[in-house]
Amino acid sequence: MFIKKSKVPFKSNPLALVRVALVQHVEEKVQGKFYKAKELACYTFLENLKDEILLIYIEREGLSEITLEDWQKEAKLMFDVIYDREDYKGLEIKYKRQGFGTTGLGVYDKNADVFYDCAQVEHWSKIREIVEYKYTPMFKALDQLYFNSSLDEYEGYTREEVESFILNNFELVGESKRLDSYL
Repeated sequence: MFIKKSKVPFKSNPLALVRVALVQHVEEKVQGKFYKAKELACYTFLENLKDEILLIYIEREGLSEITLEDWQKEAKLMFDVIYDREDYKGLEIKYKRQGFGTTGLGVYDKNADVFYDCAQVEHWSKIREIVEYKYTPMFKALDQLYFNSSLDEYEGYTREEVESFILNNFELVGESKRLDSYL
């Protein structure tokens, strides 16, 4: 008996099909394998997936079309585009600030919009490290004023300026004591 092959009429939203492949990628390659903030950021980003991502992916890979024939490879390459985006990075930082980072603890540098994971009771040492490498001119003053309570100024920085910078620029996540208790 001969069965005639026929085409089934089928309409779809291409973005929805790509989203399915990308969700599957997150389920297989991200979920449970990284810190929770990465997983949450991926899912949140995919809820609002735009054609723009696909256009960047097509251009980056020199494609004329997306076939999803090798959906796993294509999904990984699309996520390479997503991970480079500032809006994705912002989502990941947002979730880390909610305690979903590697350790659930950390220091958020508001000025640089960067989150630094740290272990329990390491918030202050992490702040000192950040100031040493990112705000170097202020580090000596921070160090001297912290260890010499009799000093009110060091190398042009007043105690009030340094304390204000620390309090206004850093946010502790999962702290056991308040930031101002270190000053």
